[in-house]
Amino acid sequence: MSPLLALSLVAFLAVMAMASVMGGWRDALVQAGSNGKDKAGGEDPPGFATLVIPARNAAETIGPLLQDLHAQDWPKDRYEVLVVDDGSGDGTAAIVRGMMAAWPALRLITAEGRGKKAAIAQAVQLAQGGHVVLTDADARCGTRRLGRIMAAFRHEGPDLLLMPVATEGAGLLGRLQQEEQMALLGVAAGTALQGWPILANGANMAFSKQAFLAVGGYAGDRWAGGDDLFLLRRMRKHGRKVDYLPDAQAAVVVQAEPDLGGFWRQRLRWAGKMRAVGGEGLWLPLLALLLPWFLVYVTCSVTVDELMRQRPMAVLLFVGGAWLLWLLPVASLVGAVRKFLAGVPGLVVKGHALSTIAAFLAFQVYAPLVAVASLFARPVWKGRRV
Repeated sequence: MSPLLALSLVAFLAVMAMASVMGGWRDALVQAGSNGKDKAGGEDPPGFATLVIPARNAAETIGPLLQDLHAQDWPKDRYEVLVVDDGSGDGTAAIVRGMMAAWPALRLITAEGRGKKAAIAQAVQLAQGGHVVLTDADARCGTRRLGRIMAAFRHEGPDLLLMPVATEGAGLLGRLQQEEQMALLGVAAGTALQGWPILANGANMAFSKQAFLAVGGYAGDRWAGGDDLFLLRRMRKHGRKVDYLPDAQAAVVVQAEPDLGGFWRQRLRWAGKMRAVGGEGLWLPLLALLLPWFLVYVTCSVTVDELMRQRPMAVLLFVGGAWLLWLLPVASLVGAVRKFLAGVPGLVVKGHALSTIAAFLAFQVYAPLVAVASLFARPVWKGRRV
């Protein structure tokens, strides 16, 4: 076998393997959605839930979120909401205090430590509920979210429950982030539903208080970010049960970054925490980033002179097939996620296969730049360097 033919065959087989994995994620999500049943009612609510909101400079978003949580279709005497103010300087605490007068279950806690992990750990220690639900201060959710979460705990008994997060944004930059988040949701849901979760989103996750304390919470973590991925890794390391709730009613919606500066800083922060994750949570994204550049190399190796000396049809079929197998499974996975997210209350889901492919191509260009920059840069996030 000639070198070019062997190289093109290797590229085709590598992409086919990746396509098979992504197809499995899509099938897992579709099957979970088709088999899903409404288990939110019919039985007495199990215990008491604590909803935790780590907040820093969230004056523009904390009010609407608290209104969403107050409107939950769940007994008011069965849950509390703890807002941990992590050194805000914009009036976040004043907004919470203003709502506390009419809502006895709402509590404001002043963070004793620094950062999101410390805020969460402090709230867990103070939580009255046996189950803790995390929500980012800039998220929105539907009225049935808490009921669906507690039903999952009642029926499945997980120690850590991962849940959907959708991004909503305007313009090209907003659409890019929406497509990217749908792809990440597909990976998170697919891997978790197959029993090997590699991604989590701290904007929407829940856990047993007992399990959190048993695995040590965030004790010993030296990284500023990554509260979600570090907790996932720690739960898995200790053999705890991790589930994914494929229920659009349990999703939260966050707004896309409005400008390139915020977009860049957010990606740097995300890439920075990935360095400390390890395992398949690190090598699988790395392989996904390197694979298209390997395809580019193979494609550039195909010249007229080389084709004349080798089997041209076989080479062209392997290379062309590799590119199709690289693009189409992504569009299929995101398409399944887009259909799933159509059931999220208040979310307008846009896009199609071509927009997904365009966003995916853009991601392959800027993601390596972000990965390299994250090795040296420590971006400022909400007034702090992370």
